[in-house]
Amino acid sequence: MSDPIPSSPAESENIAVIFLGFTFATFLYGLSFFQMYLYFSRYPKDYTGTKVLVFILFFLETATTGLVSHLLYHYLITMIDVRMEVLYATIPFCLQVLFSVILTVIVQLFFAARLYTGPTSFTSRFVSMVVLFCAFIAFVFGLTSVGQLFQHRQLSAFAMRTMEIIAGISQGFALAANIIIFIAMCWSLRPSRYPDMVRPVGVFENLTMVFVGRALGLVIIQLAYFCTFVALPGKPYWIALQMVAPKIYANTVFGLLNTREVKHGIGFNEEESISDRQDSQINGLPSALRFRSMKATKESISFSQQGENSKGSEIEEASKSYTDGQNLESIRSHCSELHAYDKASLS
Repeated sequence: MSDPIPSSPAESENIAVIFLGFTFATFLYGLSFFQMYLYFSRYPKDYTGTKVLVFILFFLETATTGLVSHLLYHYLITMIDVRMEVLYATIPFCLQVLFSVILTVIVQLFFAARLYTGPTSFTSRFVSMVVLFCAFIAFVFGLTSVGQLFQHRQLSAFAMRTMEIIAGISQGFALAANIIIFIAMCWSLRPSRYPDMVRPVGVFENLTMVFVGRALGLVIIQLAYFCTFVALPGKPYWIALQMVAPKIYANTVFGLLNTREVKHGIGFNEEESISDRQDSQINGLPSALRFRSMKATKESISFSQQGENSKGSEIEEASKSYTDGQNLESIRSHCSELHAYDKASLS
């Protein structure tokens, strides 16, 4: 019996890239499943558009995970006796790339809408339009790159000048859109602009706010994807990042939605969860419901309790100051005067 032929370095490299990409993508898909369950259990009465967005993102993520699993099965089971020194894009893999492009543009449109409908100003709306432009360019060139992938099928063909330029433009504009989103989110939701906004406490909450609430995670994964592809387009390293990237995009949106304040089953953004002081200044808008901070609530409760105690003590002193020969009617009239005085002083 002859000894098995050892794997070549290129074949081992290809198998390792596919396996690592599948492992991290599957782990992040489990996190997405948990976040979707958390969203629907915590925000049962959230807006219909937001629920549809969550369902679409989870559907696309489920589809990409299943297609990545098929790719792993194809190369490790079906083609176990075939040398894999060159990776070929199967139809499921091409569909996975297509779904990833669609998921990416949906997430970027979500953040553009967040900037447009959030802290309203001319600057924020102009920035949202720039994000829309970059996302549209990335989406168009991404579809073109997917069409070329369907045509050539050989993944190393991305080393060709034409395919490299088209895919590089798509990823570059996607990176530019993510950087603009990160800067705009940090600037529009800065603490000096909303001093009464609820702030995170602790290292974990601050990291969650930066990576999820400010979309820094999108910048990091897209930057790694872009740099790896531009530096080594003919190598399979970018494939693992391409498998993981849509999971990061979807989990960023899920995390941003799940960290919102909740009231009566509806989620509210950060700038809408401010204390009583700004609640009294901004009044009357049904969509601008404001949250009361725990500190302000406790202070109002203690103030009301002190008022009740002071009223009771004053009534007791008034009743004791009268002699036994005075009638009850005079006591009642004096107590009513005390109540009127309290209301006048409070107002």
